Parts: sequence; structure tokens; C-alpha cells
Amino acid sequence: MTAPSLVLGTAGHIDHGKSTLVKALTGTDPDRLAEEKERGITIELGFAQLELPGGRTMGVVDVPGHERFVRQMVAGATGIDVVLLVVAADDGIMPQTREHLAIIDLLGIPRGVVAITKADLADAEWLELVAEEVRALLVGTSIDGAPVVPVSAKSGAGLPELLATIDEVAAEAEARHSSLPLRLPVDRVFTIAGAGTVVTGTLWSGVARRDDQVELMPSGKRGRIRSVQMHGAAAEKAVAGNRVALNIAGLDTGDIARGDIVAEPGTLTVTDRFDARVTYLASESKPLESGTRVHVHHGTREVLGRVLFMDAEALRPGESGLAQLRLEEPLSPRYDDRFIIRSYSPMWTIGGGVVLDVLPPRRTTLRPHERELLDALVIHDLSGAAVGLLASRALPMTSAQVAVAIGVPRATVADDLNKATLERLKVGGETYYVTAEAQGVLLESAERELLAFHDANPNATGLGIAALRDRVDRRLEPKVFDSLLALAAGQGRVVLAGAEVRHPAAASTALAAESEATGKLLALLREQALAPATTAELAAEAGVDPGVARKVLGRLATDGAVVRLGPDLHFDAAAVERARGQIVGYLTEHGTMLAKDARDATGSSRKYVVPLLEYFDAQGVTRRDGDTRTLGKRG
Repeated sequence: MTAPSLVLGTAGHIDHGKSTLVKALTGTDPDRLAEEKERGITIELGFAQLELPGGRTMGVVDVPGHERFVRQMVAGATGIDVVLLVVAADDGIMPQTREHLAIIDLLGIPRGVVAITKADLADAEWLELVAEEVRALLVGTSIDGAPVVPVSAKSGAGLPELLATIDEVAAEAEARHSSLPLRLPVDRVFTIAGAGTVVTGTLWSGVARRDDQVELMPSGKRGRIRSVQMHGAAAEKAVAGNRVALNIAGLDTGDIARGDIVAEPGTLTVTDRFDARVTYLASESKPLESGTRVHVHHGTREVLGRVLFMDAEALRPGESGLAQLRLEEPLSPRYDDRFIIRSYSPMWTIGGGVVLDVLPPRRTTLRPHERELLDALVIHDLSGAAVGLLASRALPMTSAQVAVAIGVPRATVADDLNKATLERLKVGGETYYVTAEAQGVLLESAERELLAFHDANPNATGLGIAALRDRVDRRLEPKVFDSLLALAAGQGRVVLAGAEVRHPAAASTALAAESEATGKLLALLREQALAPATTAELAAEAGVDPGVARKVLGRLATDGAVVRLGPDLHFDAAAVERARGQIVGYLTEHGTMLAKDARDATGSSRKYVVPLLEYFDAQGVTRRDGDTRTLGKRG
């Protein structure tokens, strides 16, 4: 069995020797920037490759320890499988040690190793005191019980033991989700001469293959993977858990920014809010009030937002609760993602949480089915969550849409939806699922909106389908709404008439008026033959409303009873057909025709003959060459 691809990440206070230790372990200096080397601190994320005694290779992410660069630390930590927490023997636990450990815990990183660095500067008794202090600090965190190894990067003492320990811990770590769609949060973007745009990051899920199409989130821009690299070497593909560099065609460096996500097209949702279970750190001194403005860190992206609690006005230190995060810039999270929240100003880590629903309605008071959905998501009851999502959205959705909304493979929810007691709509070969309650509400809403429209517009025969959809629920896909209307029509709730829909108990007066107008207008057009009046003149002569006249003439043109040759020019279809016969007859006998010849042949005038000839040209009955016409292919 192939060992899972994993990433090791450093954490710890500034100047505790993280980068020096990485260099000693890997032979690679993770400090990339000249400024970093000059100042002796890590500012940006650094990367290296670690060969372990058992033959495993791990990608290494070295993160900054300085308090001003916690943002970069969070960006790197979100892709870590195993954390290497570094504590210097001469300093012991420091502020960023605690903050980095809090971030590790909030992100749910399950495996860790602690390195007590600069061990050559302390005696055995002092090293044991520092180790005991660290073990106590880890209690109750996600890496509680992590092994502690004293080490000196300077002398090399303890390095073999540290490598062996990392190897043992890595062997217990689980593989990331290769079965889920591709998702790579971008931590670097740059250009390589002759290659183009390159992005790097830790592949959170899926497989990145050469020539795969990708979508950049949250912008939605598309590109193609031109090539894949892992640890500096070209590869046909990369699986989840690897540090990856992707050369992307079709996107410029200006199109991509750190914090964007490279994803399989159509698998992520852009949102300005999400529901979550939020944990407020016990180390805080005062409650976290609902509505507090915070920095939200998700993946490699940071945005501002507000935390709105659902069950309380505030969280006390150490408490957790359901909340909606309202964002000032969009994110593309997925169910079960971890995120960090930091205070607005001054900035420090105050908590974090787990993403539950990525596209909830804007609300903080939960209805029963909304609470059931969030409760199911909290305990990973995906069967209950799939049905709960349908109840919460109150819209028809395919199994694929439900899967994307929850962030799981389609197969995970498809079976559950098929077994559940749900209504089904067949739309273009796809099955849409909807709860009976939601379907009933949508049908009742359509009927109610139609009646309201007829009350407000007694002279209207119906409402456009698109306009009715906007009144019922704009979130409905047009093809799904058409299917719902067909169902409503079958139940006698609505009447479909072309692009319009009306209520069967309304519009009788308007329909009668329209029917009467139809008869009068048709009679006038037949009488006027090839010299029809304008729409306004026809309406006045027939004694009908101009708006009704325009609508009737438009419908008659669609039905083929009249021929519309301009916004204000309509001919009786039978008269046009007679004119066609007369023109074809003339051309058959004479071969060519001028406009005056057509006028004489039809008994009309130039005002009407010219648009008629242009119509016949377009139909292929005649063919124009300058002022002369001959028979066309359909003449």
C-alpha cells in the first residue's frame, strides 16, 4: 500500500530556530527573500522537501513566527497534516508559541511533534522542565500527547531521533481526500519565462493532471493546467496532500492572487456568508459579542466579516456556538473546512470554527428544519444533511448540486436522496429532488402571485413566465420553473399560453376583449390586403386599446396568421401568399423584375412593395442584384 502524501509544517515563536531546523533536516534553506536573510526572520512561507528514514517524502512548509506575519502562518498551516511545533530551550513557551498552538488546534491538525531547539544551550534538567511545560500546554489541544524531542541544529544532536519521530507520527496520519474534486489554495503566484503563469500551494483534495480544465475562485475565470511539478520535478499528476506547482495556461499573473483557489470547474460556490460552528478561545478576557467585526482566514485568503450568533448575544471565553459569518469580500469554502478568526484591531487570534452551510439564507433565527440541517452537519450525518439541505433551501436540486453544496462526492448523497421520501422533477434528463412541503409552497406561491397580478391588471390576459419566476423565487433555474409550471397546469392551478401563464379563474374579461380584438384586426388586415394601416391606425379603426392591438398582432405573427415586416407594418398572411404567386408568375414569364414591375403585378404601391420584396429576398423566393430581381432557390 502506498503511503499517503503528507505535508509537515513548522509553528512557533520568532527566533526559536524553525528555519534553521528545517535547513538542518532537509538541506534546503526555506528563507527565500533577501530581506529574510538580512533580518534573520521568516516573512513569507518557505518550502522544502524532507526525506524520512522509512523512505517517505514529505513536503515542508516553514511559517513565520513574528506576530506581524501570523496571516502567513495561517495560510501555511491550513495545508498541514503534521505540525512540527518548535520551542527554544533558552526561551521556553512564548506568546507566538501559544497563538500558533491555538491556530493548530482550531484548524484541527491531528498530528504533531514538538522540537525543543537550541538544546546545546541548556542542561538536561532545564530541558526536562521545558518539555514538561510544553506537555502541559498541549493538554486538551488537537496534538495533546505529541512526542517531545530535544534537538540542536547547530551540533546535530537529536536530529536522527527527531527524523525517526516524525516518521512514526507521519505513518499514523490519514491521506487527504483524493476522491473529492480538485482544490488548491494559492499561496504563491509568479511568472516563469517561456512557461507563463505558475501557482503553488498544498493540494487540499482531488488530483491535478496535465491538460485538466480549472476554475479560479472566487473570480470564476477559467484556465488549463499546462504542467504539474512536485518538489521541483515534472509529474503527470499530483494527488491530494502534495505540495504542488501548476503552470496554468489561459490565466495571467494579474488574474490570480494569493488566497484564490484553483478548483475543478463547477465544484465550488462563491458566497458572501456561511454558517459555522464557532469556538471562542478560553484565553480571551471578555465575551465575543454578536455582530463583532473580525478578520476571517480561510485557506490562504483573509477577508473582513462579522460574526452573528444564532443562539446567544455573545460567546463567553471557551464556548462554542452556531453562527453566521457575513463577509465583506467573497470566499469559496466547502463544508467541514476549518477557518480562523482574528480580532479587527489590534489583530490577534481569538477563535475559529468549522464551515457548515456555504450558501445559507441571511438569517440568525433558525427555523426547525434549518437547525436540523446544521445539527446533522455538525455530527457529520451526511444522509440527514442531504435531505436537510433540500428542506433548508426549499428548492429543487439535483444530487450533484446537493453534493457540491455540502462538499462531498456525489455518490455519498445520491443513494440517500433516492431512498428518501421526496418529490422528483424530471428536467432535461436530470432528476431534481424537492421536499413535498417546498414543492407545495412553490406551487401555491405561483398561484397566489398570478391572482395578485390579475387583480392589479384586470385587462391583462396573463403574465410572462420569466416575470412570474421572479415573483415566486429568483433562485429557481428557468428549466426547473418550467417543469413546476407544467405540474401546476396539470393540477389545474395555472393555464399555459405560449410565453405567458394565467390563472384559470381570472382574465376572462381580458381574454374576451383580446378575442374580440383579434377578430376585428384580422378582418381589417384582410380587407386592406397589400396596403395595411399602421398599428395605431388599426387600433383606432377597430376600436381597441393600442397595447392590446400590439399584443394581438404579435401573437398573430407568431401563429402565422399575419406577416410582420416591421414594428409598425403587418400584412394578412393570405395577401402575402397571393403577392408571392403574382411575383413568381411574373419572373417565370419575364426572367427579371424591377420594383415598379412588382408594384404593377401586385396592384400595390412602392411604399408596401419594397418591404415585401425585401421579405421575399430573405425567404429565398427572389434574388436581388442591384435594382433587378430574379427567381431565387425557393421561387
